Amino acid sequence: MKTRSFVNSALVAGVVAIATATGPANAQVVVYNTVGTKLMQAFVEGFEKASPGIKVDVISGGSGELLTRIKAEKNRPQGDVFVGPDADVFDAELDLFDSYKSTEDAAFNPAVVHKDKKYYGFSMNFQAFIVNTKLMPLDKAPKSWTDLAKPEFKGKVLMANPAQSGSAYSQMHQVISLYNWDLMGKIVQNSTFVTSSRLVFQNVAKGEIAVGLTSEFNILAMKLDGQPVDGVYPTDGTALIVDASGIIKGGPNAANARKFLDFINSKAAHEILVAVDKRRSARSDVAPPQGLPAVATLKTFPYDSAAAASKRTGSLERFDKLLAAK
Repeated sequence: MKTRSFVNSALVAGVVAIATATGPANAQVVVYNTVGTKLMQAFVEGFEKASPGIKVDVISGGSGELLTRIKAEKNRPQGDVFVGPDADVFDAELDLFDSYKSTEDAAFNPAVVHKDKKYYGFSMNFQAFIVNTKLMPLDKAPKSWTDLAKPEFKGKVLMANPAQSGSAYSQMHQVISLYNWDLMGKIVQNSTFVTSSRLVFQNVAKGEIAVGLTSEFNILAMKLDGQPVDGVYPTDGTALIVDASGIIKGGPNAANARKFLDFINSKAAHEILVAVDKRRSARSDVAPPQGLPAVATLKTFPYDSAAAASKRTGSLERFDKLLAAK
């Protein structure tokens, strides 16, 4: 089996930690990855089987962290494909990504594909509250975004930093869209913040804190793993968020980047996505995982990813001030 590198970019900040390919330069593709190691490893194995001779190197991290890296490398890109961040992460920096019409284009609803093919929908999910039922009975847990600001939940809520996590940014943008910055400020005062969205559901499952904000598929995966957790969908509404994947402009392995994106967009890859990570596929021909509620049973509202992207810089600056005032 060929060696693969699954590298946490937080451990190598400022250093391009890409393993040197044993073959020629065109036998490599470098993936900047925001999804879990288990899922990405399944993708790598499937791609390398379908495209023998191409070595996949993976650098993993939070979406905000990796976007910052892509921006820093703009004049000499080191990555080829960006996999799994929220679509508004792409929308915020479209000039960093190439247009490419995937061979799988027909399988996607245009609503989950950028109009200029800068990215394709990867998965779709709702944000919800993960609750450790050993620490907090489900009937005592927060039921709405406004509940997160109540005094009884002070110190009991965990969130990722929106500057480092795409899902956390979407959570914040939903609160602001539905309500205002005043409510967000109260939620910040009640909450503890971590650097990674992965730490949120993991720490709640381990019993380090009672409630966390996370993507629905993380809650289902923890439940199926036997952890004492359950999920609450906000009664005042949750938005359907599209995660996406796209090609980094000027990357060193452009042809292989297109091949990898085509594979990531394939039905086989999306069936892996559902089976391994319990996500709702962005393809129109792949069924959602068992265990997630039907969309019709949830109170939802539209999520304007373009507005979220355009307001990103200002919103993060305002969040930083709220966090500094804690």
